[in-house]
Amino acid sequence: MLPMIRAAMDAGHEVRVASGADLTTLIEARGLTAEVAGPTLAQSYAAAAEANRKTGPATFSEMDPQQAVLMAARTFFGASAVRRAQDLLVLFDRWRPELIIHDTVEVGGATAAQVAGLPHVLHSYGPLVPAQGAFAEEIGAAVAAAGLPDPTRAVFAAPYLEVCPPSLQPAGTDPWTDIQPVRPSAGEIPAGESLPPAFSDLPHPRTIYLTLGTVTNQAPQVFRTVLDACVRHPVNVVVTTGPGVDPADVAGGRPNVLAVPYLSQALVLPHCVAVVSHCGAGTMFGALAHGLPQLCLPQGTDQPANAAAVAASGAAVVLAPDRVDVDSVSGALDRVLADPAIRAAAGRVRAEIDRMPAPAEVLPALLDRVAG
Repeated sequence: MLPMIRAAMDAGHEVRVASGADLTTLIEARGLTAEVAGPTLAQSYAAAAEANRKTGPATFSEMDPQQAVLMAARTFFGASAVRRAQDLLVLFDRWRPELIIHDTVEVGGATAAQVAGLPHVLHSYGPLVPAQGAFAEEIGAAVAAAGLPDPTRAVFAAPYLEVCPPSLQPAGTDPWTDIQPVRPSAGEIPAGESLPPAFSDLPHPRTIYLTLGTVTNQAPQVFRTVLDACVRHPVNVVVTTGPGVDPADVAGGRPNVLAVPYLSQALVLPHCVAVVSHCGAGTMFGALAHGLPQLCLPQGTDQPANAAAVAASGAAVVLAPDRVDVDSVSGALDRVLADPAIRAAAGRVRAEIDRMPAPAEVLPALLDRVAG
């Protein structure tokens, strides 16, 4: 959502970003005004686990997939939406925006907009996952159970800012019909951030970026397996481990590996020939915005759907979790690095992204529309 935020600020609008307190520092580090609304990620997980314990298995991994999806909608997304809507309504008493932009499953913003009589639009974050409409309805039911209006109908009727290029959206955009494409971004480089000096000491001319994101990254064995496979190829690997994983433990002293907790991908991707990742939407779009082929190792959440979409475009190879071993990863890397068809497909998606309208082109018409 940051490109749309920047477009609004560049046009002279006042923008505030509401999220849990755990993101306040990150938001403010980007020069933005943060407002605390709703629980932190840890609080949401804890509340969901407690609710699940009272009704059945304590963890989503113990449930069948359909049960886990519906339970997550109610106890994680729905419960956090209630708290966020309540906090936003308090905020609106002292600062009343003229437009609310919220992501696809963050319906606390839609609920608060409905109560306060404010216009709102949705901002997508990746290809739609199967049964997205049913998932949203389950969240809405949880909101209604807390005494707030069910936002589902308003969510489906609102303008939908679609960052997914058409070739990665084979199932269309149902249940949303009011679609406005907007170009996805590879991210921005924060002021003062640069590549670590050790990057220039890496021994090979080609570099791969490896990440499992910041939520489904608690799998050091996956990092090690990929790095063991990379030994068979003359490539450097820049690894961002995310929180809770020791970069030194993952790197294991390999001279071709630079491992750190975090780097902005916008800083790394221009130096890479391929990306190996969990296939979170931000990483996937970042790679495609640079025309980079990908090896996708989906770990959960929406990642399998993302991986299937980018593989269907021809721009990636996908390995399911039960196939992540050194031989399989090495063979997949052979294809990603050497197959011209995969690289050409990534280039075609990049060109498609480049043709999508920039946020600065979309925003004026959007504001005129909601003002009307």
